[in-house]
Amino acid sequence: MKPAQILIVDDEANIRFVIERTLRPEGYHIDTAACGQEAIQKIQQTTYDLILLDLYMESVNGLQVFDALRQAEPDTVVIILTAHGSIESAVDALRLGAFDYLMKPATPETIRQRVREGLQQRQNALRKKQLLEQMGKIRQMISEIDSQQTQPASTEQRFLHSGQVIIDRRHRTAAMQDRPLDLTTAEFAILLCLVEAAPNPVAHRELICQALNYECQENEAREITKWHIFNLRQKIEPDPAHPHYIKTMRYQGYFWSGE
Repeated sequence: MKPAQILIVDDEANIRFVIERTLRPEGYHIDTAACGQEAIQKIQQTTYDLILLDLYMESVNGLQVFDALRQAEPDTVVIILTAHGSIESAVDALRLGAFDYLMKPATPETIRQRVREGLQQRQNALRKKQLLEQMGKIRQMISEIDSQQTQPASTEQRFLHSGQVIIDRRHRTAAMQDRPLDLTTAEFAILLCLVEAAPNPVAHRELICQALNYECQENEAREITKWHIFNLRQKIEPDPAHPHYIKTMRYQGYFWSGE
């Protein structure tokens, strides 16, 4: 297996040095960039498995680099580097679609652990793509079944199709418009529960019980579902601030709108 390609982007030379010295013994192929413009040039020339990206740089900042990366290589894993220790910066990083964030300075073991986890996610995503290629071959079969107006899919059937989403129960993967959805175990279970119940809403406690097999009080269930639904919307919705697919029904929970 080829060594993972990693790019470190930070305008502080000492940060680049420390991270490179921390990761190189792991056998990775390491590149560095001292500014956003250099990072964009390297992204256009090389496909990276993972990028450690500083948000706060002069001239071309991390957000601009992130946008260029998503246009060139949307599957590259991104770990945000930030010296601003606030929950707001962490949430902003996750909303960008980053895998995780690191507060500077981070310990060597923390850096190595986050990078290992990020690369594992990329490997999982590549395997999901292979499965989705197989799923694409049966799209025509699903369309034919739908056109014949057969009975709704039972829990024993492998594939569930609703609007633009296809769910493979056996492999526990999902795709949206032929784009693989990189879901956690909990996110997949919640999505499956909502799609199976559509168009009916699913209450917070019922969603936690059915999807996560966890009994809790209403207040706790509301907080747990709120976080998972937020993350699902980031991965599914064209505009998460104005959800089209996963909608809230006041006092009743959430429901899936697959049109």
